[in-house]
Amino acid sequence: MSVLSELVKYPRLAVELRSYLKNTITSEQCKTVISQRLRDREKNFLSLIETGIYQNSNSPYLQLLKFAGCELGDIKASVTKDGIETTLQHLLDNGVYIGWEEFKGKREIIRGSSHFQFAEKDFNNPFSSSFYQMKSSGSRSAGTRTNFDLTHKAQMAYYTPIMLDAENATDFPMVLWLAEFPSEAGVGALIQQAKIGNPAIKWFSPVKPEIVRASVKDKLATNFIIFTGRIWGTNLVKPQHVSLENACEIVLYVAKIKKDKGGCNVTCFVTQAVKMCHAAIEKGIDFHGVHFFVAGEPLSEAKLKQITATGALVTPRYYISEFGTIGFGCPNPAHVDEIHLFHDSITTIQRQRPVEHTDITVNAFVFTDLLLTSPKIILNVECDDYGVIENRNCGCNYEKLGFSRHVSHIRSYAKLTGSGMTIVGSDLVHILEEILPVKYGGSAADYQIIEEEDEKGQTHLNLIISPAVGNIDERGAIETILSELRHDVHGGKLAAGFWSQMNTLRVERRYPLSSRGKVLTLHLLPHKK
Repeated sequence: MSVLSELVKYPRLAVELRSYLKNTITSEQCKTVISQRLRDREKNFLSLIETGIYQNSNSPYLQLLKFAGCELGDIKASVTKDGIETTLQHLLDNGVYIGWEEFKGKREIIRGSSHFQFAEKDFNNPFSSSFYQMKSSGSRSAGTRTNFDLTHKAQMAYYTPIMLDAENATDFPMVLWLAEFPSEAGVGALIQQAKIGNPAIKWFSPVKPEIVRASVKDKLATNFIIFTGRIWGTNLVKPQHVSLENACEIVLYVAKIKKDKGGCNVTCFVTQAVKMCHAAIEKGIDFHGVHFFVAGEPLSEAKLKQITATGALVTPRYYISEFGTIGFGCPNPAHVDEIHLFHDSITTIQRQRPVEHTDITVNAFVFTDLLLTSPKIILNVECDDYGVIENRNCGCNYEKLGFSRHVSHIRSYAKLTGSGMTIVGSDLVHILEEILPVKYGGSAADYQIIEEEDEKGQTHLNLIISPAVGNIDERGAIETILSELRHDVHGGKLAAGFWSQMNTLRVERRYPLSSRGKVLTLHLLPHKK
């Protein structure tokens, strides 16, 4: 795309941003909108299928639906008779689904004797009004590109006041500790807070732009949004870099806000919350009145204990950049990471599937978007996560709105997560089985990565190197992995930046674990009940 075509988008963004920031939303408005979306679920779903797929000749789903012998009328009849979820299950059983690497354009789709190959951009919503395409680092498939669409951001913002109300956190200021572009997390949270009329008072960024090698376009987009927001009368704060090792600096700031305002909200990844609470304990700082809203990795028992030991509260959020908000934590949870599924905007079914590089089978999540504002058209798409879905009466505000479906024990079966950064497992398999043996000796069976959690609630990735390899530069092996991530893996630049700061990768010299006589390259954090 030419520089000129990029620049002409900025005036349009300025106009859209003015409307977005001017029309703030209240809790009562949110309840009204969400209730209407719940009533219109079937209508919204069929509108997305008809407009986003059957009237879009470039939709990759058309070929899968043709393979399954499914016409639009068949879907309409099935939804009327059996509902959305049963219809989606029928489609899945007939081969209409997309695996995560298929969605990324990194793997050919094989259904029976039919073969399909799509690029990730083929799943873009042609009706999405995109100012900026976020490209979160390089990859073998040219990276993830997700539209930064203010219309969809506004739709997702309706959940935030409900969350703050449910947690009695509405009246307290918000502090962000999230990365800048190319990560969408920071700017997305910044404008979302502004949309509810309570702009964040501080934005800390855990990774310097030079570490992730942010492009000129990334920096320009961030600054344009911030300064345009200020022109329209909303104080959007600039990011201030504070590394993960300097969590104490943020702890002192949050403690001061809590003292002055009676409380403070913090949005960050789970790892950052644990780091802050560990620093607070070391400094003897009481965090009663501090509420963390966290995402990026599972909230485990160990991490929960580290956070609540300070007196702080924590609410997990389930968010996938390509899909949007999946759900927020239940205020009356039966499980540590229990989430209310927001089935007004996205619906979730499950698929039993074997996990590559392991000998296990999981109940994988399969998502379908219900809103035509979504940056991607999502129809039965996996995200490499699995867990437990159940209907449960909990009595919280979400249930009163109509959100009775809960999901818990969320884990990834094909991605490794450390310090809030996630990498698709197959990318690491390539490094472990091909790059390291060539450079340091040994075979593919001599290297393994195990995802483990220590007693402080920190998730580490242990690089297991067999003694059979002989003497090896351990630091060099880690740097080789980080270098490969930066140059050849989706999300790698950002992950490498976090992991190098946090010493997430650690070497252990012992024989790799085996299962049924087979060395498995990856061992993920186990599903604990």
